[in-house]
Amino acid sequence: MSATSWQRRRQWKRRFKLWGIVLCVCLLGAGAALGLRLLLTSVGEAKYLRYEPVDVPPQAVSPRHEREREELDRHERMAAEGKEK
Repeated sequence: MSATSWQRRRQWKRRFKLWGIVLCVCLLGAGAALGLRLLLTSVGEAKYLRYEPVDVPPQAVSPRHEREREELDRHERMAAEGKEK
């Protein structure tokens, strides 16, 4: 075989290798795009499932909280009476 036939084979090998790399990159990009789409879809659907309102009666106010509220109300009344005078 002559030198030119070896060079032609080498060129074809390079072209096949280049197109193989391009094809692999395209396939990886398509897979990544599909994976990202599935991820965003699942997150979007989960948002509505996670934050649904639940009918739960409010808990009773603790005695300590009631005392603190009464104390604050008393202070506010005293402050309001002090301003009136």
